[in-house]
Formats: sequence, C-alpha cells, structure tokens
Amino acid sequence: MNALANPTFNPIDAARSAAALRSVFRGADKKTRRQMVPILPPEVIEFAGVRMYVDPRDNYTDRMIWRDGHPPEIQSLMALTEIVEDRKALVLDIGANSGAFTIPLGVAAGPGSRVIAFEPNSAMIGRLGHNVRLNHLGQVVRIEGCALAAESGEALLNFRTQNFGQASLMPIKAAMSDGATIVPVRPLLDFIEDAESYDVSVLKIDVEGAEVAALGPLLDAAGWLPDAMLVETAHADEWSVDLVGKITGLGYEITLQAEQNTLFIRKDAA
Repeated sequence: MNALANPTFNPIDAARSAAALRSVFRGADKKTRRQMVPILPPEVIEFAGVRMYVDPRDNYTDRMIWRDGHPPEIQSLMALTEIVEDRKALVLDIGANSGAFTIPLGVAAGPGSRVIAFEPNSAMIGRLGHNVRLNHLGQVVRIEGCALAAESGEALLNFRTQNFGQASLMPIKAAMSDGATIVPVRPLLDFIEDAESYDVSVLKIDVEGAEVAALGPLLDAAGWLPDAMLVETAHADEWSVDLVGKITGLGYEITLQAEQNTLFIRKDAA
C-alpha cells in the first residue's frame, strides 16, 4: 500500500516496527532467521556518510547491512577506503552487487576519480543504480552490466535462492539453484585503457569462484596492474590456477586476510 494514500500511516511507528523486527532477527537462531527473511522490509541504511537502499529479502549482503548498519566485509572495505581516500582513484569493482564497496569507495575517493562497477545481474544493476543516485555519484560511478571473462561473448549466470549476491557463472547445486539467465561477458582488458592517468588504482573482485576467468587475462598480459587488489579467496581450492601465487609472483605482498578476502599491495606502490 502507498503510505501517502493511507491516512493511518505513521512513519515513526513504522520505524519502531522495523527496529523491533531487526532486534528479533538479531537474536533469533539460524532456523528462525531463515523463516523471517521473506518479511524483512527494504530500507535505506545510513553509515559513514553513505546511504544505501537494501532489500534483506533477496540478498545476503543487503541483509547484513540491514541487520548491522554497515556492510559485512567492513575490515576489507576500510582497508580499501584508506587507499583511495581523497586521491584521484580508479576503482574496478568486479561483482559490485548492490554497491557495498562501490558506493563507500566512490564517496571516499577524491576529485576526478572513477569507479567502474561490474554487475551482470539485472536485479542488482537496478539496485546499484539507485544507490549511485542516492549518493549523488552519477559523475563518479560507471555501471557495466556484464560479467568478465577471457573473451567477449555470452555466459549463463546462475542464481542462488534468497541471495542474488551469490549469482555465479559457476554451476550452483540444484538444491540451492533458483534459475539462470544469459548475460554478456567482456575481458577486463577492455576497461583499463586510461588506468595510468589516476594517482592510485584499486581492484576488488568477488565473483563466486569465477576469479580465474575474470582476472587471469589481466595478470597474464604483462602490462598495467593495479596498486592494490582485494580478492575473495574463499574459493581458491576450486581454482584451476594458483591465483595467489601468480599475484605474489608479480610483485604483490599480502597485507590483510579477513572476511574470506586477501588484500594484495604492489610492493613498488607501497
């Protein structure tokens, strides 16, 4: 129901109801939380000068922001924020989701910065775009509605039940699968032509096990490389290539391991 058309709607009561529901959700056991997910209300959450519209019903990252008041990978986010803060930065956010990294990094970066947010899931593209608008980042963030792979083409994006953020080009077990859709794919090398014009560059990648296809061609090209890379290494045992060894072999050192991520800093950029 449209609240404006409902004369009995009281925003204060609605806020109190949301707070009460959040309190119950925080204290509930795993089974109860799972049962509550379909009734959790979408909401705009504010943290650290950022506003994000989240829908806790269909996305784990949104659900954690709704529950805790900040993104779940806060240590990783803070580490990247310190790198780009007030600097002319290039940020490549591969697997941007609803913008948990895109938006705070776009807000923190200095004048002339560019955030390229790669997100192939059409549902999340809309939410990401809404969050870009909420934070007045239309001149900073560029959304690329594609996945990344070695060559241009198409691929099947597989969805996971109640979690758009874990959509993947990799297969999903039937018990957790919620359909699929064809999406465009492009090489990351297509997007770095002016990368050297920035003072600092950061790449963050979280693509649910498809990191080798997305990141491998950049690492093999023997050309430009970002100053810092935050890589989700939770699926490293599934990779066909030792990306960690390849990255460190290119002159990066590991400076943080947290929240299933590994932060690599290029030694000559430190």
